[in-house]
Amino acid sequence: MSCLAYRFVPCIALFATAATAQLVAPGDTRWSQDQFVEYVIGNAPIVISAGHGGSLQPGWLPDRTYGTFAKDTRTIELAREFAAHLEQRFALRPHLILCHLHRDKIDVNRDVVEGAQGNPQTIAAYQAFHQAIVDARTSAQNQWGFGFYFDLHGHGHPEGWIELGYDLTATQLALPDSTLANPAYVAQSTIRSAGSLPSIWFPGVLRGPTSLGGHLQSGGYDSVPSPVNPHPNGGNYFDGGFNVANYGSKLGGTVDGVQIETPWSVRSSLAVRGPFAARVGSWLDLFFSALRGTSLGTGNRITLVADDRSASETGGTAELVLRRTGDLGISRIVILRLGGTATAGVDYVAPGVVHSFAIGQTELRVPIHALDDQLAEGDEVIEVAVVGGTDTGVQSRAEIVIRDDEVGEAAELRLPLASAVGGSTPDLSGNGHHGQLLPAGASATVGAGPPGSAGALWFDGIDDRLRVGDWPYAPGGAFSVSFWFRTSNTAGTGFRYLLSHGGLAANHRLGVYLDQSNGTLRTALIYGNDLTTLDALDVTRDLRDGQWHHYALVAPAFGLARVYLDGVATTAALYLGDTIDPTGDLVFGARSDLATSTFAAVALADVRVYARSLAAVEVQLLAAPALREEAVYPGTNEGLALATGVANAPSSGPRLDVKAIAGGQGAVVTYAAADPARLGRVAALLAELRGTGAPVVHPVFAGVHVVQPILAHGPVVLGPAGATWLWLAPPGFAGLSVQLQVVALDGSAANGLFAASDSHELRLQ
Repeated sequence: MSCLAYRFVPCIALFATAATAQLVAPGDTRWSQDQFVEYVIGNAPIVISAGHGGSLQPGWLPDRTYGTFAKDTRTIELAREFAAHLEQRFALRPHLILCHLHRDKIDVNRDVVEGAQGNPQTIAAYQAFHQAIVDARTSAQNQWGFGFYFDLHGHGHPEGWIELGYDLTATQLALPDSTLANPAYVAQSTIRSAGSLPSIWFPGVLRGPTSLGGHLQSGGYDSVPSPVNPHPNGGNYFDGGFNVANYGSKLGGTVDGVQIETPWSVRSSLAVRGPFAARVGSWLDLFFSALRGTSLGTGNRITLVADDRSASETGGTAELVLRRTGDLGISRIVILRLGGTATAGVDYVAPGVVHSFAIGQTELRVPIHALDDQLAEGDEVIEVAVVGGTDTGVQSRAEIVIRDDEVGEAAELRLPLASAVGGSTPDLSGNGHHGQLLPAGASATVGAGPPGSAGALWFDGIDDRLRVGDWPYAPGGAFSVSFWFRTSNTAGTGFRYLLSHGGLAANHRLGVYLDQSNGTLRTALIYGNDLTTLDALDVTRDLRDGQWHHYALVAPAFGLARVYLDGVATTAALYLGDTIDPTGDLVFGARSDLATSTFAAVALADVRVYARSLAAVEVQLLAAPALREEAVYPGTNEGLALATGVANAPSSGPRLDVKAIAGGQGAVVTYAAADPARLGRVAALLAELRGTGAPVVHPVFAGVHVVQPILAHGPVVLGPAGATWLWLAPPGFAGLSVQLQVVALDGSAANGLFAASDSHELRLQ
């Protein structure tokens, strides 16, 4: 057995942290040298490519001078969503290969002469695309003994049908089944391997009721070839191109393939792409079961999740959970790969990389303890992945945030939008980017916000907007934007803007807006080099549904920019190394030029801007309905319980140690003896006022989190019922926090003086 064999059993001693960093995990992305080709590595016997949906048109690459130049719009989105559906169906990752160059620059579905036309850089991108398919195909065949390759394209033919190309011409498809069954036609096809299996009727695999075309046709998708349309009958039809001819089974091997030419009706939006992907996926399940004797959706699976996704340097602990299903009659070694921006041994206690399931064991829990390195470096992320194995489930990667207690969250802008004082909304980042409400005297009003928030700003769609003065929030090119929004307004025309910054029809532009004609949520992200088309980050789903949604844009200086909706990565586009520096006001609720048809009837809440790319887990925590762990404040763990409640019953930590409270809201604070040994002790509730997000200063005594306390309540003698303090938050103090902690005098405590409860923070909004 090789040392890379999926059980790793003979080679455990060879794997240390440094070595596992080199191991490939399903879901890793391999980029070409120029970053034009993206290969997401899988472990399923499925390969998906999309070569004509790219948007990049770099000026240093010459345009092709002959051939076909039309972009297959939204086929990259179709490929990603198809892969995501297969991940959900089979709990395995398909191999996914995408070309991000526009077809003006490259055609990866032709030979290299026509596709790259002699330019060395274009040739390198072309070769990277094809090498990725070769590697994916080889991996599928070696791991499973078979596979299937889908090459996804788009067409504009008037017939509007789905064209399935098997490298058989329209004339050949017009032949009767008895003729097509001839081995010569089987050998010419890209499903040669499946069509040659014993007792298989090739015309049935090609266009019978159980064929891909037959399955699509019975699901309401007009397709050719299929039982209804056995051949094009004079209509337009693409019979397959360079890729499927080379990487299906026509030239040998057991990876079959098809070129799927899709009409606009099945790739235009999320609403139509999803059902189409599901229909193809259900056929693939039947195909593998019937012809390969394998049900991909069953079998052994190893999964990894982060049960707790954040841990603060103030004493937090996160937790990884490894689970396995299937055959429990054997032991199983699991190798973890640790990475990310956090450093093991400095920012957290390394959990080890080798873990073992005993016979019958289904779950392993791995704690991650944060360390306080006393450095002001901002939040950091631990990335953990399970490496190797065809039994590695799609949920085999996890991220954990280590919250820095020296600088806190470090957002460049944070507008909760839960309060408005004197025509402005406070910036809680400490950078002074306060929002100005316009028009003066008749502006947006504060109303109900998303779950767990203290409120939101509601804009009327006529003239309301929020202005923030210009500042360079992406000096290094990378930045992130996050906010909540809600609208049900489908009336009117034009583009209704949630956010706008920068001039129109120019580079250095950022805009997030709803296209009123169809509800598409568009993100206009145009860097200084202006290389990416305006529709590259479209979310083609109507979100004017009256529900709260969380939006996040994560933009790197170089690489994939992603739009997340409700914590889920929904669309992505490639950007090349550059910066974005719009000029003018940052405007919410309208476009920068304040054109009448650009004002949005929308509610906005919790706007944040960061001068870095957020990790996926950070976006997920921002989108979580419950308050995320921004800090925990453990006490001496000696039998005192503190609980706080804002608009809810009091609750204790560690995940609920931090709560938001708006001016005028009441807080209920209770404290009691959780250990009978503390009953009868004299206790007091201490409070301290400090700036929200300010570095935590730890006093001399371990477990104490108030440095200059005042007496908020007590002293009291702790009885069985405990004590209660009611506090009404005053308005106008946004950006400050009240830190609370209970201490009880007790000479038997570890420090010889007192025991301390966990500390809680109330953040004034």
